[in-house]
Amino acid sequence: MKFVAATNVGKVRTNNEDSYYIPEDDDRLFILADGMGGHLAGETASSLATSEISKFINNEEIESEEDVELAIIKAIEISNKKIFNLSEENIEYRGMGTTVSLAYIFNDKLIYTNIGDSRIYEIEDGEISQLTKDDSFVNYLIDIGEITEEEAQVHPKKNVLTKALGTSENIRMKVEYKNFKKGVKYLLCSDGLTNMVDIDRIKDIVNENPIDIAKEILVKEALENGGVDNITLILIDNE
Repeated sequence: MKFVAATNVGKVRTNNEDSYYIPEDDDRLFILADGMGGHLAGETASSLATSEISKFINNEEIESEEDVELAIIKAIEISNKKIFNLSEENIEYRGMGTTVSLAYIFNDKLIYTNIGDSRIYEIEDGEISQLTKDDSFVNYLIDIGEITEEEAQVHPKKNVLTKALGTSENIRMKVEYKNFKKGVKYLLCSDGLTNMVDIDRIKDIVNENPIDIAKEILVKEALENGGVDNITLILIDNE
């Protein structure tokens, strides 16, 4: 298995509110967070999320898939409360929050979850599929049949979230499982990539290049297409 990560502030914002965590030593944990809030608040929220979640999970005794799931849930709950409490205590951080996409590889399983609209994709046999579901207003409208997926792409409220880490005292999430197959690639990314680069173009770039080159092309094209947000991605190749 190989993996790479990249982050870029983009061409419009002055600070980078995205954070990520990739494995150190023998752990198999990947986290990507896209913060939101006022000056410094977004980057504080995302940085807290990645540091607190990774610290908790990496200190847990993991011996089974159930251990992984419980560790993920507990880590996110602890991180959520820390971010929420900090925002309540400090007016400069009031209302801050962050998305989270998390993947943990245990034996032959990819165990993952997400909060907000940072996504996890699977690229297999030349095709790309989104494993996570955005916690967004447009997804709610799709679910109740008000709009189509095509209409959601251009909806004026496409970036409005219905859930984010740290914006309420309690958080609920669903941990999912997927077979971690040989020859398959996985992409964790913030919306600074997916809002700037068409999903079919992302698929082609990942399919046609080694992941270390693909990451550079993805960031480059997101910048060329406007770079209106921070751009962050993690690519995993289970070669």
